[in-house]
Amino acid sequence: MKRPMVLALALAAAASWTVAASSLGEMFRTELEVQRRLMTTTIKTLGNHQADLQEAWTRADRLAEDLLRAEQDGESAASLRLRDQDLREAEGELIMHILASQRLRSQITEIQTRIEQIQEILKQVEGTKENKEDPLSGRWHLVIEPGGQEGDLELSLNGTLVSGIYHLSGDWYGSFRGTCVAGKVRLERVDSQLGFAAVFYGRYSGGDTPRLEGTWEGTHLAAGQPAGGSWVATRLPEPEETGYPESPSP
Repeated sequence: MKRPMVLALALAAAASWTVAASSLGEMFRTELEVQRRLMTTTIKTLGNHQADLQEAWTRADRLAEDLLRAEQDGESAASLRLRDQDLREAEGELIMHILASQRLRSQITEIQTRIEQIQEILKQVEGTKENKEDPLSGRWHLVIEPGGQEGDLELSLNGTLVSGIYHLSGDWYGSFRGTCVAGKVRLERVDSQLGFAAVFYGRYSGGDTPRLEGTWEGTHLAAGQPAGGSWVATRLPEPEETGYPESPSP
């Protein structure tokens, strides 16, 4: 596949992701606002229940002291039964407020959990980048060790999905496919001659010269061939016309 077609497909995928991300972002922002309002209402309700609980506790405590004093003073059985009934009602009301407060506290924890989950999803959907450029899409200079094999790599990021094409010294070319999550990449190298050749693991680091680096593990175990090693890719400037090597048309 020629490079113009690769870029066209990447741009189409990026445009589709932008629309989808915008729609998903709006949906989750709305849900986040709903959960925050629910949290405010539930906390207010809990505050009211705690005030009622304190009042019920004070009443039950006072009735318990009165009953004990009446028992010590030798009040009649009829009087003690009435006092005991009042205390039981107060204790029942106290238990009711305790259970209600426990239920509300559980609801608050569940709401907070949902809020944190939605916030995490929003980070993934909208990204945490300060600019509109994603950290991976573009041209890179790739070096693979052992052996010092090097060449050009072009990557495209679509959400958390990564795709790309490469051309290395010795006329090796093919594609990469994989994921990027929280700056960590996992890429599968599919070579035009070897097929699924290796899995690359790495981490992105920014700065003046953005780079990707990590280790790789081979999928073909052949005598005299390394089973793994390290790799590093450094960002290349984007010229107006890159002259990127094209892989032969099918």
